[in-house]
Amino acid sequence: MQWKQIKTLFILCFLALNMYLLMMLINKQEESEFALPDTPELTFEEQLEAEDITISADLPEGNFSGHNLPLNQKAFTEEELTFFEDMDNQETEVIDENFILSVFENPVSIPDDADSDTISDLVKSNILLPDNYTFGSWNQDMNVLIFFQEKNDFPIYYNQSGIVLVYLNDANEMIFYTQTMLGDDKSSEREEESLIEPRRAIQTLFNGNRLENGDEITNVNMGLHTRIPLESEQVFSPTWTITVNDDESFYVNAIETRITPNDELTFLTGAVSFAIEKIQNYDDSDMTDFVLAHLNEKLSSNQQSE
Repeated sequence: MQWKQIKTLFILCFLALNMYLLMMLINKQEESEFALPDTPELTFEEQLEAEDITISADLPEGNFSGHNLPLNQKAFTEEELTFFEDMDNQETEVIDENFILSVFENPVSIPDDADSDTISDLVKSNILLPDNYTFGSWNQDMNVLIFFQEKNDFPIYYNQSGIVLVYLNDANEMIFYTQTMLGDDKSSEREEESLIEPRRAIQTLFNGNRLENGDEITNVNMGLHTRIPLESEQVFSPTWTITVNDDESFYVNAIETRITPNDELTFLTGAVSFAIEKIQNYDDSDMTDFVLAHLNEKLSSNQQSE
């Protein structure tokens, strides 16, 4: 009698299990019937189109290669500095052999309709080793012309050791400038590395949420950006400069795909502070007093505007 009860209990358990498995199978079939079909992932171009992001810039083409570039601060030679003997309108001081301060005795006017070529020609006719620099921008907030040093035909972006900063007065006249330069790469020859293509750099910005709906990529260029800012030696990496809406620029390391935003005003504030420290520890003269007063005024005006 007891065995019949146990047998009946087993039969009921198996029936219940079979019913459960049957229900699971039916539910799974129903879900598969109503499941949405798999949709392919959007291509990068389709993602840009969905966000109304356009690329109007002419993207450089080809296979890109390069390597990190270590550079030291250059000391200007006496032979190079003879250039200023013929500059009748400039009073020049060289601080620590690597920092040029030059004041225009008669301010040099920037024409109202001056374009970048006019500005470049005007400034380069007044600075030492002009072929080593390229016009970067005119910062209206501090009224300073920025010239980047070039190395291997590429500009070195926003580095205090390789730059010319031309300071203007309220009438947009050049009143003085500071100049520094990075030296040659004297290390052994390096093996070239493959660099990411410009479209991949733009995609890096997109994936990093640096682009917004409706943005336009207006310019893409290759340059060099500080990778390791050591005091004795700096290392620069090949970098894609991507300009958005003709206004904001981002730097994408072409080897490591690392994004660096551009804050030009912050750089200039640091550059002015650096120049003040250099000059005030050098000499006390009418020339340096004039420059320090102007630099301190620019620094103060910028801090108040913040």
